[in-house]
Amino acid sequence: MEIINLISDDALPEPGAMVAAIDVGSNAIRMGVATRDANGVPILIQRYREPVRLGHDAFTTGILSEETMASAVEAFRQFRRILDQHQITVYRATATSAMRDARNGAQLVRRIQDEANIDLQLISGEEEARLIHYSISRRVKLADQFTLLIDMGGGSVEVTICDDGEVIDSQSFKIGTVRLLEMMGQGGDFNTLLSEYLDGTRKKIREQIGKRKADLCIATGGNASAIGELANQLLETGSIQRISRKQLGLLIEKLSVLSFEERVRDLGLRPDRADVILPAAMVFHEIMSLAGAKVMEMPDASLLDGIMLDMVDGEERTFLSKRRNLIAWTRSLKRKYHVDQKYSKHVAALALALFDQMSDTHKLGHRERLLLEVAALVHEIGMYIRVGGHNRHAAYVISVSPLLGLSNNEKQLLAQIVRYQRKAAPSDTHSDFTALSASDQKKTWQLSALLRLGIALNKERRNRVNTISMQIGKEEIKLYLTGEGDLLLERWAVLQMSDYMQQAFGKTLHIDITAAG
Repeated sequence: MEIINLISDDALPEPGAMVAAIDVGSNAIRMGVATRDANGVPILIQRYREPVRLGHDAFTTGILSEETMASAVEAFRQFRRILDQHQITVYRATATSAMRDARNGAQLVRRIQDEANIDLQLISGEEEARLIHYSISRRVKLADQFTLLIDMGGGSVEVTICDDGEVIDSQSFKIGTVRLLEMMGQGGDFNTLLSEYLDGTRKKIREQIGKRKADLCIATGGNASAIGELANQLLETGSIQRISRKQLGLLIEKLSVLSFEERVRDLGLRPDRADVILPAAMVFHEIMSLAGAKVMEMPDASLLDGIMLDMVDGEERTFLSKRRNLIAWTRSLKRKYHVDQKYSKHVAALALALFDQMSDTHKLGHRERLLLEVAALVHEIGMYIRVGGHNRHAAYVISVSPLLGLSNNEKQLLAQIVRYQRKAAPSDTHSDFTALSASDQKKTWQLSALLRLGIALNKERRNRVNTISMQIGKEEIKLYLTGEGDLLLERWAVLQMSDYMQQAFGKTLHIDITAAG
């Protein structure tokens, strides 16, 4: 085990005052131990690294061998001893691409729980990207820039687009360094093979980036840090945290003529870094070129750091960060799906007013309120595909979109809320609805009912309803509206909702209107 002490043993905090994060990657397993400063921000004090290359098995046979699993379990046993030694009870352990891809990854998760008593979570590419962005956003000023975040792992590369600091898109590409190495080997024609392999991803990355040029690329991961150090060593760049695209091209030329042994001997690289550093540099250069970025920064940010921050920041702060990313995503749809944002914002305001006034009835929380808000803001995206059945098209787009900050269950719930904005009600004959838990099925009924009401109250996009108040009894809901004109169209549209509201909330719906003029 490689151990890096960032402070002396004498300066270690009292037992029980530390937190830990574990990152199970494709090339190695890492653990960070941190204390918290006066503001609660984690300060990393120790790093541990076990060179267990899960990607070797995951990206060749698709099955983790007994030898590889035994090595991983032993690493976790050592981590458990460290956690116990420092009396660390607050920790989070996550696994990424290799464990997601391995057919027996879940089996290894169970063994780690049984033999090391550590709860390991398999996280999605979206959650990985969110945590990395969370780390970067605390280390780098992203405001007022169109930025590309590139996290290079052993199994995948997460490419995240930020506009004015908030995430508007994120995609995971299976071009991680270990995966590329295992698929193509280290033959003399490696550069050509890599270029040909990247052809399959260029189109997707171009579509993701669009026509805008990135003001900046930010790279994270062990290879990014190593590239910064090598560029400073071989090209005298003057910084280990910044490199131009031209300099990166020169570094690739120098690395290409060195053998694996020379990279270890002459450059001082670890063996498990020396074999992947060239494909990493080539992928970074390719993405920079596609984005038109001239500079790449490599800040002291990482998935491990993001896990730490997410743990100690508390639910309220992390929730606000997730909401900002989701709302930024809804804004980005204006260009792609031609969303009428003025209309959708009005629908969202109406639906949220209903949600808030019915809080004692539905007893849902801020997570569900956010789902309703997002659903209202994006409910028309399906019209870009086809007006007929646009609710189903919108649900599909949501189900396949990378939505940072939502769990898979929440994303499927959001899709169903949008699916039932109109036409048919939830039914046991709809497989996507029946796949939800009983609790989420009830939420689908109630949140889709509030979305339908919000849409009905803005019938024909007239924006005439000014205020809504509700009186909720045991058996009925009285809805009082004030606004411009007679609001008869809105009243008619709302009354069409009576049966749906009865099914969702078990109460009949009545409406009273006061016109402002």
